[in-house]
Amino acid sequence: MLTTSLRTLSEKIDSIINSMIDSTGMLAKDIQSTLAEIEGVNLEHLLEPSVRKTIQEHIKKTLNNNVYCSGAGFASHIEATGNNKEFWLLEWWYKKADGVKQVNLDLDQATQQRLDFRTFEWFKQAPAVGNAFIHGPYVDYICNTSYTITSAVPVYFNQQFLGVAAIDLLVSRVEDELLPFATNDKVFLTNKERRIVFSSHPKFRVGDLLDVSLASVVYENDYFNLYQAK
Repeated sequence: MLTTSLRTLSEKIDSIINSMIDSTGMLAKDIQSTLAEIEGVNLEHLLEPSVRKTIQEHIKKTLNNNVYCSGAGFASHIEATGNNKEFWLLEWWYKKADGVKQVNLDLDQATQQRLDFRTFEWFKQAPAVGNAFIHGPYVDYICNTSYTITSAVPVYFNQQFLGVAAIDLLVSRVEDELLPFATNDKVFLTNKERRIVFSSHPKFRVGDLLDVSLASVVYENDYFNLYQAK
């Protein structure tokens, strides 16, 4: 049975994760709705400035409405067919002290092909999961060079996979949010691969693999496990 402090900590963990999942799912739905409103829509409408502007507004709304997430965006790759050419699209925005800003990347088609976000776990795994796929902690070398957790939800139109809506949560923000609830407990939050996301024990660091022989599971959800030191 959980102590009061561990129960409060687990509730805070769920609050953060559920917020990520809900925001990512809503962003995916907003992008799908944008395309559904276009008469005679085809995939290349994604590249039209007016459509991209609407998607950008959805992304900025997501960032402004979620107190935890640091970045949000939409990544799309469409294979060439008889009806359309191959194209890439990456819209990514992030929070700064003076407001929401677009990531300063060279976003022409050649650059995006070299970036090839299809190799990123959050892009590869999201379609198979169908709901929300959460990846991390990992160091995001593209956008923020910090330990990051990414929540990703696939975007479909007319049953065709278009891309992935995603939001980022900085691990440092997780630490700031959880530490006040763990001052009296030596605990570790890990992903399902035992990679540490949060630790209140000075000998265990974010990014390390937890030796489970040194701890016991006290709470878990679909994405993370909370351990207490033995």
